[in-house]
Amino acid sequence: MMNIVDRFLNHITMYRLVLYYVMALLGSAFVLGFFGLVPHTPLNLVLSTAFITGVCWIANRVFAFVFKVPANTESIYITAFILALIIPPVEPTDFYGLGGLALAAVAGIASKFLIAVYRKHIFNPVAVGVVASGFILDQPPTWWVGGNLELLPIVLIGGFLILRKVQRFEMFGVYVLANLVMAAFTTSPDMYGEALKQTFLYSPLFFAGFAMLTEPLTAPAALWSSLAFGAIVGGLSSPNVHFGEFYFTPELAFLVGNAFAWIVSPKFRFKLTLERIEKKAHGCFDYVFASNRPVSFAAGQYLDWTMDVTKPDDRGNRRSFTIASAPSEDKLRLGVKFYAQPSAFKKSLLAMKPGDVIYGSQLAGSFVLPKSHDEKLAFIAGGIGVTPFRSMIQHMVDEQQKRSVVLLYGNNKANEIAYSDVFNQAERELGLRTVYAVAEDAKHNMHSGFIDAALIQREMPDYKDRTFYISGPRGMVVKFQKTLGELGISKSRIKTDFFPGFA
Repeated sequence: MMNIVDRFLNHITMYRLVLYYVMALLGSAFVLGFFGLVPHTPLNLVLSTAFITGVCWIANRVFAFVFKVPANTESIYITAFILALIIPPVEPTDFYGLGGLALAAVAGIASKFLIAVYRKHIFNPVAVGVVASGFILDQPPTWWVGGNLELLPIVLIGGFLILRKVQRFEMFGVYVLANLVMAAFTTSPDMYGEALKQTFLYSPLFFAGFAMLTEPLTAPAALWSSLAFGAIVGGLSSPNVHFGEFYFTPELAFLVGNAFAWIVSPKFRFKLTLERIEKKAHGCFDYVFASNRPVSFAAGQYLDWTMDVTKPDDRGNRRSFTIASAPSEDKLRLGVKFYAQPSAFKKSLLAMKPGDVIYGSQLAGSFVLPKSHDEKLAFIAGGIGVTPFRSMIQHMVDEQQKRSVVLLYGNNKANEIAYSDVFNQAERELGLRTVYAVAEDAKHNMHSGFIDAALIQREMPDYKDRTFYISGPRGMVVKFQKTLGELGISKSRIKTDFFPGFA
């Protein structure tokens, strides 16, 4: 069952998944409204949603034109639909209420452009919008979707899919735990049962965590800072948290958490201008960019890449890709493999010419070399998952770092092998060893077949002394985690890096 779920998730972006999630909630609320099972009529819900969406769309067009930057199309509708799910719908003749909706929409969209450093926004747009509406027009959100028991199954099922997609279970778990701990501190023991009931059944805890906590641009990417972020937002979201007469709300908790995330995260957005395209293997190309400012990163880290896609499809106009270049190189490399029927994003990449621009942000990733040069390493790569190893190995060559490394690099065909020039240079200068595993047409110096436990044992007799790095599609990563576990490798010595494949 989970294999089917993962195949679905691997062919949809995080933003499109969240968009479907909030659309499903709105659609369900519309149907339930006919039976009086939600607190708002279907007509008011539709009209308010349409009004918020229209204001968000117009505001985004204006700000995108003024600042001359592409915007993630899905984020416009995600912002609008979340606002519609947490601010009470109003009557069409309630002009003051419509003003509150409009203010929330404009403030939320504006924050992405105006409250930004190097064009990277700091605060969650929904949180900004509802805080503005609440403080200026005294029209705070009720988070009515979170308090509706009939919608809870959809909230939970869709939320699980989002967490599995972004792999933020730890952050979400800390968020929930912090909320419960704070509730325990601020509630008398005889009320614990009621407090738990309210928290799990009638509070915005789950919806806010699934739909907003996971928003990648306003949350830290590193593990420990993301856990601290979850704890801050979860703790301050507890209903009884206050300082004197000032009580926190979920939206204010997000603003505090976002400020923390901004402090501990990279703050730059890079404007990357294409200089050239280099073919590396069959269907594999390196896009070589010049950045408008220095990009300081560790070998193996990744960027979010956003481009102006005229007609985005289900997979959106933003991707997370590993930086294929080494930190010592003066240009930024993006290694991409193209498949049949590519996505709209990759079609736009195919159409790029020297001088065209793409934007990078959210530099992050812990899939990096260990500090100790004495630690024995094993790299396992599948297909284009080899890009972080290209970055690491080129960095080792440039710095003349002699480490004990064996790379097992698997492909379906020999002509799909990329970066062999870098790996061969590392073998000559550093003693690094590469084993090419090819399924269909292996040459005389290659392993014929897939990477498996037998190959690992044969090529690395000291495999139990090595730390394993695995990069490739999710299915491959999960498979090798299991294989290495069966070989007696502890989880603490297995590092994984994958981004779901997009055709």
